[in-house]
Amino acid sequence: MKILAVSTWFPYPPDNGSKMRAYHLLRHLGERHRLDLLAMRQSDDDLIHLDRVRAFCRRVNTYREPEFRPSGLGGIAAFFSPVPRYFQAHHSPGLDAELREWSWGEQYDAIIAVTLGAAPYVAPLRTFARKILDEHNVESQVIKRRSREERSLLTRLRYLPTWVKAESYERMLASRFDAVSVVSEQEQDLFRALLRGGKPISAVIPNGIDPALLEYHGTARESDLLIFTGALSYGPNRDAAECLCRDILPLVRRHVPRAKLRITGRVSDADREAFASLDSAVELTGYVDDVRPCIASASVMVAPMRLGGGTRLKILEAMGLGTPVVTTRMGAEGIPVTDGRDILLADTPEEMAGAVIRILRDPATAEEIGRNARELVRERFQWPAIAAEFERLVCG
Repeated sequence: MKILAVSTWFPYPPDNGSKMRAYHLLRHLGERHRLDLLAMRQSDDDLIHLDRVRAFCRRVNTYREPEFRPSGLGGIAAFFSPVPRYFQAHHSPGLDAELREWSWGEQYDAIIAVTLGAAPYVAPLRTFARKILDEHNVESQVIKRRSREERSLLTRLRYLPTWVKAESYERMLASRFDAVSVVSEQEQDLFRALLRGGKPISAVIPNGIDPALLEYHGTARESDLLIFTGALSYGPNRDAAECLCRDILPLVRRHVPRAKLRITGRVSDADREAFASLDSAVELTGYVDDVRPCIASASVMVAPMRLGGGTRLKILEAMGLGTPVVTTRMGAEGIPVTDGRDILLADTPEEMAGAVIRILRDPATAEEIGRNARELVRERFQWPAIAAEFERLVCG
């Protein structure tokens, strides 16, 4: 088959959840079909890795992601548009024009929009190609959930027009695809509700891990070390990290004074100062090329996720490395875990601190939970099998 993919993420290096998913799904397709890729790049540094992507793509071109400026006259005008401000601000006319040129010049069998952000480029195309949307989250429902969790009535009311507009726009876009992939059964239920019984078909294509992760045994565990992974520039990660430092870690240290927290991921100088002021036992490593040693050396992964959606790859990675995970029920969405067997679930800072203390004080329980988690991931969440299922969806 001849396949064209449009992605809002340049897929290499696969160092965040969206890029990991794009990389593994597209690489599988590129190794078996003729694949072309148009992608946004978040930094010009991405150009260093073009050859890595050309290894499985016939043609690749990238466009710099426009900077999002939510304020100003553009923001005021966007309020009256049916298109959410985020999509207007991130639109790339160059990518749009080249996509139309490529789609007219080639008889593609399938065109894939990788994330909802790519859907506005692909949805309007007049083509006989099968159009596929890979939804990492049902985005309008993420906004709806966020609005419901706000304590202030005024803030919730401010979210209302944003959510209504996002839901209408997402429904319109999705209806113009032949098939949509989502990451979990929960997301599929949300997507079906969004479409109100209309087309297109949807399929669950979960997130996964690289099989090599399951064989990683390179680092001894440090006692009383908590780990949290993820760039603090991403709102749900920042919220979780702040909750962990401010509300959970102090409770843990009352019972385990030597407990310390390591946070990996891109971080600004301002963030370093802000988080250092929360607790002296917090270490921010910044970006690391290989996160496996950080996770594998920790006593426990703690992820108090309260925002966002989809399936958290950080959770799957820790499970695959056998590191016990303590997270919220939201954090574990999309993963068929059993509380107390392969994970510990808690939704309040007090409950989460108690679960962490249990792991730190009971090595036998920690080892059993880590072992069971690794086996669950081994059986159900490896990228080769997942990508093969995605290929079947694309091929129709």
